[in-house]
Amino acid sequence: MRIALFAAVEEEVLNIKDKVHLCGIGRENATNAMLQFIDQHRDEDFTILNIGTAGAHTAPVGSLVRVTEIVSGGAAFIDYPMLLDRLPVVTPEAADGKLFSSDCFVSPHVYSAEFLQGLREKADCFDMESSALYTVAKHFGKPYVSFKIISDHLDVDLATWQQRVHDFSPTLCEFAMKTIGEIEKIEPVTII
Repeated sequence: MRIALFAAVEEEVLNIKDKVHLCGIGRENATNAMLQFIDQHRDEDFTILNIGTAGAHTAPVGSLVRVTEIVSGGAAFIDYPMLLDRLPVVTPEAADGKLFSSDCFVSPHVYSAEFLQGLREKADCFDMESSALYTVAKHFGKPYVSFKIISDHLDVDLATWQQRVHDFSPTLCEFAMKTIGEIEKIEPVTII
């Protein structure tokens, strides 16, 4: 199995940064990074494995989530089913969850209380890149898998979020490499 690891920022993957393709924050950056990568590897078979941080409503800070579905949107929700693929191994450390992906930092300063309540009913966690990464991967027929570590509950400022990203990086990196190690017990893995 060939795996292409993607994360938004280096701080999320400090211990394995030489193995990870960084896409930057936001859907536009993620789209550009994924298009460039696929253009270089168009005729190859591989699975995209996206790892990173996400905010959440109630999932414990520091917990891992295996994203099963992405809900996309901006000022409104887009009803387009984005169902993710699965790896050929069980990852009991990660609970299943739906992820909301938008181009805005999800917070009460950006979204109305009414929108956030609707979000609570549609998704368990949120980020700013997944819908773009997924869309490009699927357009080119590439399997897409995503795991997130929960960094906040819409209750932190930017400096605190950045510190948490740094603090959770070792856990996220260890989880990613352990998961790849479990796959290697079934079939050889090449990280591209």
